[in-house]
Amino acid sequence: MKRRKLAAFGLAVLMAFGTAACGSGSDSGSTKSDAAPAEDTAQDTTGSDASNAAPAEASGEKVKLQFYSWSDETAYLDPAVEAYNAQSEVAEVEVTYFPPTEYAEKILATFASGTEFDVLCVNGLSPYGEYKSKNTIQDISSYVEASGLDTSVYGEVFKTSNEDGLYGLPYRGAVWLMFANEALFEKAGVPFSQEQLTWDEYRDLAKQLTKDGTYGGLVGMDNFVLLQQLGGSVMDEDTAKIRQSLELWKALEDDGGHVPFAEKLELSQNAGSLFTSAPAEYVATFQNGTWGVASYNSKYETGEMPFQYRVMPMPVPEGAADYTAPSSINYLSIAKSCKHPAEAYDFIEWMCTEPGATIIAEHATLPAYSNADIEKIYLDAAKQPDDTLAKIVFSKNNVPDVIYDPNYSAVETILKEEQELYMIGEQDIDTTMSNFESRRAEVLGQ
Repeated sequence: MKRRKLAAFGLAVLMAFGTAACGSGSDSGSTKSDAAPAEDTAQDTTGSDASNAAPAEASGEKVKLQFYSWSDETAYLDPAVEAYNAQSEVAEVEVTYFPPTEYAEKILATFASGTEFDVLCVNGLSPYGEYKSKNTIQDISSYVEASGLDTSVYGEVFKTSNEDGLYGLPYRGAVWLMFANEALFEKAGVPFSQEQLTWDEYRDLAKQLTKDGTYGGLVGMDNFVLLQQLGGSVMDEDTAKIRQSLELWKALEDDGGHVPFAEKLELSQNAGSLFTSAPAEYVATFQNGTWGVASYNSKYETGEMPFQYRVMPMPVPEGAADYTAPSSINYLSIAKSCKHPAEAYDFIEWMCTEPGATIIAEHATLPAYSNADIEKIYLDAAKQPDDTLAKIVFSKNNVPDVIYDPNYSAVETILKEEQELYMIGEQDIDTTMSNFESRRAEVLGQ
């Protein structure tokens, strides 16, 4: 969307937002890392009027936009931002990255302090709902309507999570799957197969693969896969599906076919190194998201990962449709502190439609916006020898990994805390569920 497009609707829509000043960036649109996101003293940004600022088309100069993300995103965001800046007549974007484990805390601290910035990556529906409920991101409904963007391409989850207004557009998706070290199947004398397995079949497979210092499996960061596949969530009033999900994870542990949960906790987000790092003989299968495709391709090409992985679909509950896996979408949103939301929206729309999606796909990362051409670009970049990845990521049976609820993040944290105590043997399942239900009720004011 060039300056001529902004001129058609920018001034009118700007009147809809009473916001604070934009962040300022360097003239070059360069990248920064680990910058302090917040001032020590909170600033009152209420009551200001974005319409007081001249839009870029009036001054003839590009607006400088500050864009926040986490460092795992650099491989595709850096080239995308560079491409946007090269073609844009209205904005110059500078991106600042924070460590992934610190990002959520830093963003909340930035909001609380009133520090000025413009655009942020939102890591899924849970923080998206939280930011909306705290009134820290802007409603962009008027911009979307004026631009004529067809948001149906983003799917049903996007639609149902934005019935009270649009506060961002999806730029990236993810689907859960299993990564496999085929050589460890051969070592164990187990035929490698990419057929759909049930959870019971997968438990048997993991036990067969567990021998001579190798574990059959390693669970990833998503501890509630079965819950999501069953159509449940941590907000369910009836907690039977939650209990069933926790019991499955404990069964994987008790079978002896998976890396102990305590060991995974100790490594935190570095747990995946048990699968990828040389000599790569510790873990045969690893449950993770599609972001691993680009990461592992890069590790293999540089020699950091000594084997070429294969992909397998996530196991499913008995009777469920094949290729039913948790999936998620990440958003780009405009911070309440942004003084130039029209220009910020120009960047977001570019990133979340074909131009940005093409660049994301070229880096073997699954974009939220898709069409036949982009799907082909993604699959070519993913460099898989068969169509299994396509069946997994483009399955119509995939389910959302969370639901939209302002309290979701707080409730999920409670369940994770109670699950950890259950998994390491500090409490039984009945105590776990009782503690979860009582603590959740406190959060929900029940």
